[in-house]
Amino acid sequence: MNTTMRAGMNQSTIQQMNKTLLLNLLREQGLSTRAVLSQISGLNKATITNNVGEFIQAGLVEETGLITGDNGRRSIGIRLSDSTYYVIGVRLARTYCKVATFNLRGEQERLLRIDIDSDNEANASIDSIEDAIQQLIDENSKRRLVVIGMALPGPFLKDQGEIAILTGGRKFERVDFKEALERRFGSKVIIEHDAKMGALAQLWHDPEVSKDDSLIYVAAGEGIGAGIIINGDIVYGAVGTAGEIGHTSIDFRGEPCECGNRGCLERYCSLLTVLSKARQAAGSSLTAEQIVGRIGADADITGIYRHACHMLGYGIVNLINTCNPSIVILGDELSHLDGSIMIDEINQVLNERLIPEIRHKLVIKVSSAVHDSVLHGIGARGAQWAFSHTDCISQQ
Repeated sequence: MNTTMRAGMNQSTIQQMNKTLLLNLLREQGLSTRAVLSQISGLNKATITNNVGEFIQAGLVEETGLITGDNGRRSIGIRLSDSTYYVIGVRLARTYCKVATFNLRGEQERLLRIDIDSDNEANASIDSIEDAIQQLIDENSKRRLVVIGMALPGPFLKDQGEIAILTGGRKFERVDFKEALERRFGSKVIIEHDAKMGALAQLWHDPEVSKDDSLIYVAAGEGIGAGIIINGDIVYGAVGTAGEIGHTSIDFRGEPCECGNRGCLERYCSLLTVLSKARQAAGSSLTAEQIVGRIGADADITGIYRHACHMLGYGIVNLINTCNPSIVILGDELSHLDGSIMIDEINQVLNERLIPEIRHKLVIKVSSAVHDSVLHGIGARGAQWAFSHTDCISQQ
């Protein structure tokens, strides 16, 4: 950090930034020492010693015994502790909800899944989600819950913490989940957009992704969304809807969408669209797992899936031309059906429609670091909050 930036900050702000930096470095290092933290952070040894001492006292960090460094000297190892604090992450989709506990490294521990009945009112589904959260709290009675994070599909209005419109699941529109969860549990609650959390998960869990990358994560699931990260920061936009690729039009005379637009990308390539068309072709109700078994063997279903991935490619071209990322990562349920077919179809579109210089500088791949990037991303977001609010945590 430069001197000019420090001059405009008070001492407590600088101290919290140092603590956040050290906790993030401990997460990235896994196991470290005070000397190594001093070396890679640029902070002096006294600052390291004082902060690590506070972390140990608060239960954020634990000592692990002696470890041998590169120079052969033995030092006391330190790492983030799993025994005192945890985070709960919630992922809401149209037909299901996942609730999981995470440690402060953003690693998933216990997972509960709830199927959402389309015939139930929103309150009934919220009750089920809250019951699942309560179950995890009861199971972790010997640890302290730091924060509950919830990832919602979009278009998501960040300031209001609400879904503006949800195609195929409109009962959750304008629901104040933050107020409901804080009232029930009395804990800090963070509400975020699902695709943006999917992007954050790539930064936390994919060793091939650098903070210097201009990153786009495309969440191709029951809806279509994108999370954009530039210089390590998530791009939100004025009201939080940056990256809402699912409601960009690829055919201005196309199919009408519930958002009021026509030809929205989501209408041509979401998982729900693929399921609907596959069921029509098969003449029976198929699950996503059954479709996976038929891709490659059933020409009709394979063609439906290829077409959806190809259409997704058109939307990604628009996003690339707008944001000029260095890496695009494809994830969520549609990519889980057959990632190799998806990347093949999208590459065909990109090769045909991008300027060669842009295509040459672009890396595109299917997410592989974690299975559910959105859920892991909201877990990471909770840990981020913990790292930047150490005083609040230690006073719990």
